[in-house]
Amino acid sequence: MDETEELEEANLVRTTEDAVGWLIEMTGCSAQHAKIALSRTSGDISDALDVLPTVQSERLSTEQEVRRLIELADANSSSSTGHYEPSGHKKSSSMKDVIEIPDSDEEMDRDVTEIKNGVISGNNDVMEQNVDVIRVDGKPESAVSRISKKLGVSEDRAKAALKMTGNDEKSAVDIISRQLRKRKRSDEPVITDSKTSEVGPASNLASKPWELVLLSWNIDGLCERGISERFSAVISEIKTINPHVVMLQEVVEEHVERIRSTLGKSYDVTLGDRSSSYFNVILVTRKVGSLKILDKNVKKFPNSIMGRHLVQVVCELFGRQFKFYTSHLESMKDHSAERIKQLDKVLDYMLKETRPGVSIFAGDMNVRDFEISRIKNIQNFEDVWECTGRDPTARYTWDTTANSNTGAPYKCKLRFDRIYLRKTTECKPTKLELVGKTKLCSCDMFPSDHWGLLARFAVK
Repeated sequence: MDETEELEEANLVRTTEDAVGWLIEMTGCSAQHAKIALSRTSGDISDALDVLPTVQSERLSTEQEVRRLIELADANSSSSTGHYEPSGHKKSSSMKDVIEIPDSDEEMDRDVTEIKNGVISGNNDVMEQNVDVIRVDGKPESAVSRISKKLGVSEDRAKAALKMTGNDEKSAVDIISRQLRKRKRSDEPVITDSKTSEVGPASNLASKPWELVLLSWNIDGLCERGISERFSAVISEIKTINPHVVMLQEVVEEHVERIRSTLGKSYDVTLGDRSSSYFNVILVTRKVGSLKILDKNVKKFPNSIMGRHLVQVVCELFGRQFKFYTSHLESMKDHSAERIKQLDKVLDYMLKETRPGVSIFAGDMNVRDFEISRIKNIQNFEDVWECTGRDPTARYTWDTTANSNTGAPYKCKLRFDRIYLRKTTECKPTKLELVGKTKLCSCDMFPSDHWGLLARFAVK
């Protein structure tokens, strides 16, 4: 058997399932309850099953209900991991038909305030109904179809607008039109041209070079000391840098809800193998407005005794295809042979990927320099640290002389964390730096025992 074929499919991700239909089929819940449960869990169907009883039993306030309806109706992007397909269930739509990106909080706040203050006319008694079903009687049923056809929006969005405006068709048209105008003006992202520093909308970047920003970081979730404060610092770093792609290693279960609640609106979240006590995560930005998730995979290393696995996300940004990979390879010097095999398998897997686009592998590889010479396909990849000038300040990501988190009595500097780019003319690494080097006063620790790797690429 080919070595790459030995990587076992974890089958944790499905990107084309009708998640709402699956939840209805399995639980008998209403479509509205299913959508709310999925929206609260960033599309994770297993977590949605857990929160369904709470969703079904609660009665939301008017403001909460309006917010939730806007979030459900105004969305346009798929969510991430944990979707399972029941036997014989027909795939009917992608997750982007179910869980979508809401408009900005400012716009939601304005719409909610206007409804509450009576600026938008209509019978607001309609909003006092329970949230499990949007009841639209008589005229609004035909209005749903008219609004949908007139504005080119989904019927769900038309229904939500009618619900919000007390079944006033004109006001519903006005509110959707205003949201569409705002998106046309401002939702197209601006991004810095990597050569000229000019900015322009994402739709113009298909023929222009632009800068891709990627962060990879082992966040040391296995260390319980200061874990909450340290993870808060990680989230703060991500929000400050605002990278397009974030790859995290050594994530633990208590991090998952905070990732979703603090970053879920801005990033599509893909979780690794959660059957292990720690796992990897890939976040890809939604803010650019042109994100399209094409595929996700989680593959276990069959001979790992540490639960190590590979996470892959295939997506489009600005019309260009990318394949992002992260892993946390076998640790410690005694497991050098298995670590080399794992890295071999990852690179071989990347080379056998036939879909076009840029391929980037980043993570905590635990490799020593002497091991690299034993990797069979390494000549087909660029080491980002090496091809950005071998900056000595960005070399060592695990450094006990500067990072005191481990309390190690010995001094050791190693380049455990690395980024590899499959050789291409479409993408060139331009800069690499270390992050997470500020000690936290609250716990007298750094965010992790590893420094994070922040890389920038010029994409043609």
